[in-house]
Amino acid sequence: MNQEYLQGLSSDMDSPEDAVFFKATPHNIAAFLAAHRWADMSAIGTVDEKTFLTARMGLIDICPDQEYLASKIIPAYAPCLMDPDKTMELETVSKEVAQSAPCPQPDWNYLRWDGYSDEKYQAIQSGDGLLKLPWDGKTIFLDCQVRSYYNNGNLALLLQDWNNGEPEPWGDLTVNLGTSLDQDCAFVDVNHLGQEILPWLEEEGLATPTGRTQQSGFVAYPEYRFNGEKLAKLDSEGYQSYVSLRDSFHDHSSGMSMT
Repeated sequence: MNQEYLQGLSSDMDSPEDAVFFKATPHNIAAFLAAHRWADMSAIGTVDEKTFLTARMGLIDICPDQEYLASKIIPAYAPCLMDPDKTMELETVSKEVAQSAPCPQPDWNYLRWDGYSDEKYQAIQSGDGLLKLPWDGKTIFLDCQVRSYYNNGNLALLLQDWNNGEPEPWGDLTVNLGTSLDQDCAFVDVNHLGQEILPWLEEEGLATPTGRTQQSGFVAYPEYRFNGEKLAKLDSEGYQSYVSLRDSFHDHSSGMSMT
């Protein structure tokens, strides 16, 4: 825990403006959870709104910093879990006091709620999970998120810019043209990214052309076969979800063709 102050929000509050601020201590974290143990959802995060943990009906749901949870929070919170009537005093501070303190980058995976596994987040922090793209005279560090198009299960790839230390949408690498494609195949969005993105895909070992294109409007989109092993390394959970969803579409289509 590298924060001086935290803020707490709960579904039993009237609005986000009712958030409370407190020193980042195990006692205060436990006291906030105890005070809102009957709320459908509670969340504790940094003063600049990066989530630290969430809880449902007083039970901690997600907390990426498992060591701090086990060694600090649980011992402080355990008496309240065993005795639903037990209360703890929450030592609050004003919002102005909390905002006056430095708010460093969290030392936990605060993007866990945005779908970043701990493995993926750590790889990004070390630089191993980022792609380097020369673009407009500079190098852009990109995170590749593996997703699926829900109407057909095809591969969808989204790129996030990490140059400022935070993920910001950079562009969609692929486009959905409605055609059912083989596993790991996708049409590259040359309409928005230009033809210059294509050599980079091969240089990075990300994909190779299949030789097929599909016309949509005035644009001929090239189909590429992406490196499934590399995609799984860049986004393990995302790739597994993609394969699972694609398989379900394939099984459904096979069942329909046999009837």
